[in-house]
Amino acid sequence: MGLKGRKLVIPLALILVAAAGLYFLMRITPPQRDRLSNVEEGLRDFLAPVERVITLAVNKTGVLFTAVKNYGRLQAENQALQQEIAALRAAAVQMEEYRQENARLRALLQYTQVNRNNFDFTVAPVIGRSPSNWYHTITLGLGTRAGLMKDQVVVTTAGVVGRIVAVTPNTAEVLLLLDREGAVGGMIQVNRTPGVVEGSPDYRGYLQMIHIARDAPVMEHQVVVTSGLGGIFPKGLPLGTVVKVLPEPDGLMKRAIIEPAVDFDRLEEVLVITRVKGGQ
Repeated sequence: MGLKGRKLVIPLALILVAAAGLYFLMRITPPQRDRLSNVEEGLRDFLAPVERVITLAVNKTGVLFTAVKNYGRLQAENQALQQEIAALRAAAVQMEEYRQENARLRALLQYTQVNRNNFDFTVAPVIGRSPSNWYHTITLGLGTRAGLMKDQVVVTTAGVVGRIVAVTPNTAEVLLLLDREGAVGGMIQVNRTPGVVEGSPDYRGYLQMIHIARDAPVMEHQVVVTSGLGGIFPKGLPLGTVVKVLPEPDGLMKRAIIEPAVDFDRLEEVLVITRVKGGQ
């Protein structure tokens, strides 16, 4: 900057200092005067924009300082609220689990009350499945200590699940109807046509009734129940519903594809028939 520029800057700085001093004196003088002097009026008008800028800056700085001061507190409160929301969500999930479990157990209890004259039941939780053979067995969380024994029949409120094939003091293995080894005597409920019900080899997740005479009155939508033959499964327990009738290759017999009454993929608690009453 040249000498001329310095001469301009120094007087301007002196003017600003003088103006600030006068303005300060003007601010501390008694405000009850009738009127200000011409110099004071001019100085006040001159400095009014500067005062507004300074006031605005001070206010914004105060707001900024307050925001910085409150940031840590707000962050802690936000974290606490997030934790509370997570806890409430977890509690809601747990409450829904309790609600569904209560609904299932109430349905089982009602079923046992309706059938108390025919059977004694024990409610058992499903604690495992066997993935090695297409879920054709399940494991129960009760065993001989709870009165469970081999060949006891396992059901739900919908129908037959299978039968117990092995027990330990605290567990029991159930062979499902879906397994080809879990065959049971069945019959068409409406006309008593007999047959053998087993897992279907070509319709996964379905049962089939085999050894049906070609002219037997078997058709879709008919209900299939246990026939009581064989000495293990009591008579009249639901097995499923016929969805398709297929002729056998020899032309002399036919088979019926059955949709199971039980949803084997959603078993959580089951009923074990521990005693059959009334000559069933």
